Amino acid sequence: MWCLGEEVQPYKKHFFSIITQNDSYFNVFVDRYYTAGHGIMYSSPEGEYGALDILGLVSGVTSYSLVLNQSIYAPKDRKNPTPYVDDHPYAGYLNFGFLFHHRSQNSLENLGLRVGVVGKYAGARETQGLIHYLLGTVILKGWNTQIQDEMIINLHYDYTHRYKIINFGDFSCDVLPYIDLALGNANIYAKGGAVFRIGHNLESTFLPQGIAGENGGSNTGRVYADGLGYYLFLGSYGGYVVRKMFIQGNSFGDTFHRADLIKWVGGVTAGVSIVSGVMSFSYQALYLSKEFKKQDKAHGIGSLVFSWSF
Repeated sequence: MWCLGEEVQPYKKHFFSIITQNDSYFNVFVDRYYTAGHGIMYSSPEGEYGALDILGLVSGVTSYSLVLNQSIYAPKDRKNPTPYVDDHPYAGYLNFGFLFHHRSQNSLENLGLRVGVVGKYAGARETQGLIHYLLGTVILKGWNTQIQDEMIINLHYDYTHRYKIINFGDFSCDVLPYIDLALGNANIYAKGGAVFRIGHNLESTFLPQGIAGENGGSNTGRVYADGLGYYLFLGSYGGYVVRKMFIQGNSFGDTFHRADLIKWVGGVTAGVSIVSGVMSFSYQALYLSKEFKKQDKAHGIGSLVFSWSF
């Protein structure tokens, strides 16, 4: 591996997180497109893990993560049992991920494999129906048109580097540029962006977790040091998408016409994180550009992450 950064001591705590994302956390009147995602994650203590230590580009300490996620997608028209053919399709995605991470003093590398299913076995219809029933909101009627059953295999890679800008008293600023790549039948893309942070004890963590269930969510948001930290963050990204099943439909055999993908996409993100070697919390707002040609406007998602180190 390449040696990027100074030697770093492994952080020996386990990490567990719960993530919940919903467009209603951003705007309570919206329920469409990527409308909800939920997941759990376990990350191991850092150390030496045999073959995992030599895969990748960053020379540092290694850890791995096991994740389980469900994502739910829906069209704009919630009451139509047969959505327009150029609208976002109904889709559910259930996946298990194995991720491993290399960290140096100012670099973090994530590599991952996600295996899962789309279609009725993803359970999205039942999950959304139960939540809407309990909340007394509209039960969406078009799930019979959802993307058909298909197994998903997707690879992912991302790399983040931390640049310190200034220290002033107990506070500091930094910027974290990153690249994000995915290859598989769920999605294929290349993206890049940067996040600016201001707060206290920034060295204890990197970026907040991304979209649950999709490949950019492989950044765990975990902490790597004890002590209380807190920060505000603001970032943006852009990239090129070759394929996104949840918009375009199945790889083979899907007879229902799906939406036309917009290849160049971007977005902004902002939020707040409170982190420690015991318990952490973050809220992140993501505002995503239009992803298909007939989409009415950009789409907002709110993300809540609760995590524990032990």
